[in-house]
Amino acid sequence: MECIYCSDGKTKVIDSRESEGKVRRRRECSSCGERFTTYETADDLDIQVVKGDESTESFREEKIREGLEKAADNTSLNEEDVEEIIEQVKKMVRGQNKVKSKEIGNKIKEELSTKDEVAYIRFASVYDNFQEAESFKEAVESLKSKE
Repeated sequence: MECIYCSDGKTKVIDSRESEGKVRRRRECSSCGERFTTYETADDLDIQVVKGDESTESFREEKIREGLEKAADNTSLNEEDVEEIIEQVKKMVRGQNKVKSKEIGNKIKEELSTKDEVAYIRFASVYDNFQEAESFKEAVESLKSKE
């Protein structure tokens, strides 16, 4: 971050907190010693998600969060893990105009498979629409083969 007083590129963050949906950072310049405040906001992802029936809807991270929270219920997966998975999905889709829902679902499953097996199975069972016990068995076996 460039200092607003002397334009030097070496500043350090001395305080950081969330404020009104933004991240407020108090910074200090290493050269001139002046302090200043910056505010950071995330860009909205204006991405269309192409669903299996070829219909589209806007990308909504809240939809992903809800699915992950249901899968994570009574597992070792915590809120931090959920947010990390969401960030990985956003990183994957950033810069695209359209993305297939299948790609998003597969990325979520990939991330869950390394974090919590029960949450993975729960998410996969809904996402892949398991219809019989054999589907659960196959999902468990695929997890075991990754170990």
